[in-house]
Formats: sequence, structure tokens, C-alpha cells
Amino acid sequence: MTKKITHSIAPIVCFSILAMQPATAKAMTSKRIDEEKNPSAKTRSSSSLNNHAIKIYPDAISRAMHVIAKENEGKQIDFFIFDLQGELMKHYKLDEGDHKKITGLQRGKYIYHVFCGDEETATGKLDIR
Repeated sequence: MTKKITHSIAPIVCFSILAMQPATAKAMTSKRIDEEKNPSAKTRSSSSLNNHAIKIYPDAISRAMHVIAKENEGKQIDFFIFDLQGELMKHYKLDEGDHKKITGLQRGKYIYHVFCGDEETATGKLDIR
């Protein structure tokens, strides 16, 4: 009698395990997508925030960020960093190919805006840890 019960429960257990696997895979996939959408999760390089105007990446050793101006049709760009209250923290004028190392920012979250003339060409967030 116990053999029949064991045999009848085994398919139910196997089916339950198999039925849960797609949900687990979907949850893992959505977690990865959320991490890609939220670049401030962990100490992320801001490479996901890169665009056609600038390239931003963290310094591997110190609490600094590197900013490189990409091709901007020979025009100078203005790179602004603001804290979350809107106070201007840093401002750089960059020509095509210029490289700046941003230091002196306290730990926290910041917002950057890039302008080429009067046109805003990029915006994003920085997370200094």
C-alpha cells in the first residue's frame, strides 16, 4: 500500500518542481533587467550611461570618475555635475577627446548634464561610493 502512495505522489512532486522552474527563470531574468535599468545598483561603472557625447567610467582605485568627450562636430561641450538638491558641484568645458578626472566629490548620488551649445546632449546619474 505504501508503494502505491509513493508512486502516486512522485509525479505530483516532479510536476510541481518543473512547474516552478519557468517562474524562477523569469524572476532571475527580470532581476537582471532591473539591474541593467538601474545603473546605480552597487558601485556601477557608469558605462551604461555612456552616449554619443561623452564616456564616463569610475576610477578603479580612488573615489573618482573619468569623463572623456567624444566626437562633437568640433564643438566644445559643457559638463555639469549637480547634487540631488540641484546645487552645482562641478563644471568642465571639454573639447573633442579631452579627458577629465573628477575628484573631490563626497559619497552620494549626483546628476550630470551635458550641453553642446544651447542643446542638452546627455543627462544621467552618478553614484560615488
